[in-house]
Amino acid sequence: MKRILLLVSLMCLVSLALAQDMTVSVSDTTGAAGDIVEVPINLEGAVDVGSMDISLMYDPAVLQAVGVEAGDLGGNAYIESNTANEGEVIIALADSSGINGDGAVAVVSFEVVGDVGSSSTLILSDVSVHNTDLVEVISPTIDGTLSVTEEASENAGYRSMLLMTMVCFVIAVLVIRRKG
Repeated sequence: MKRILLLVSLMCLVSLALAQDMTVSVSDTTGAAGDIVEVPINLEGAVDVGSMDISLMYDPAVLQAVGVEAGDLGGNAYIESNTANEGEVIIALADSSGINGDGAVAVVSFEVVGDVGSSSTLILSDVSVHNTDLVEVISPTIDGTLSVTEEASENAGYRSMLLMTMVCFVIAVLVIRRKG
């Protein structure tokens, strides 16, 4: 009986040791006030990841979470998220076929509400990872930072162009009505 328990314990330790090579991280990024910025949550060295629970903390004076989508690695995963708590995004995902490789498992969209020069640390405060055999995977985390810059991003330019197009359309309609 003792040998069986020893063997089971060793198997669990070996599976945990093999699974510790995976890292969960958030990249540093920038955005201008009013921009919608996409922040990927990345996995490096993922092997048969079956489920993850992630809590991402941020400064609500600088950012406002607006949504969460699957990243390239999480494309087959079932994802649920909660952005209702100010300063925290909660993400749960599951993939019965297992997530493997390097890349974004999820992408969090934030509206930048802070002033130029402000920043928010993006803290992976609570990350729980299990493989497809339901064994917990001990994974180190790397936090990121979002800095508010003066540069407008491509998204801001698109919004400006869309606004100008709408204004031109309204003016055209008014001119046509006036002539008719």
